Amino acid sequence: MSGVAGRSGRKMFVPTPEQRNTVRVLVALGIPQKQICRLVLNRQTQKPLDHKTLRRRFAHEIAIGTAELHAVIGKLMVATILGTPPPAGTVAIHDEQSRTALLQFFARTKLGWTETVMDRPKEHVRGPIKDQDMAKTMQKLSDKIDRVRQRLNAGKSGESSEGGAREDHQFAA
Repeated sequence: MSGVAGRSGRKMFVPTPEQRNTVRVLVALGIPQKQICRLVLNRQTQKPLDHKTLRRRFAHEIAIGTAELHAVIGKLMVATILGTPPPAGTVAIHDEQSRTALLQFFARTKLGWTETVMDRPKEHVRGPIKDQDMAKTMQKLSDKIDRVRQRLNAGKSGESSEGGAREDHQFAA
């Protein structure tokens, strides 16, 4: 029958609803089209689809897959935050911690809110550190370390640094 018009060659690829759904989900998840081609098989040949065939036969699914997933997730988030019934095909989240976490996430990402820390005192902002300031700070630290070493050595010998009897006390470095 190869000589009859319209009957020669391989039949045209017609996607099934299951294949359409698979492509829509994989596109929404960000899977590259090259990998999607490997996962969708032609029923006639049982071989993976060609990239051109995927783009031609699944153009609608490729175009709306990501937007559709974002819409469903967004609707579920808003329904969970507000405590309204979830969209069809999803299950309500009743956990209060999850609802609070979703609300905080939504406020940060969509409303631009930031967390303010109230307990931390404001730090004094100084100009750039000068070499003289650094030298003074290093000298103070060095002196403090020397004093601590003297106390420790005096404590080992049983006397204090003043030459009197040893006193049992703790000191902070």
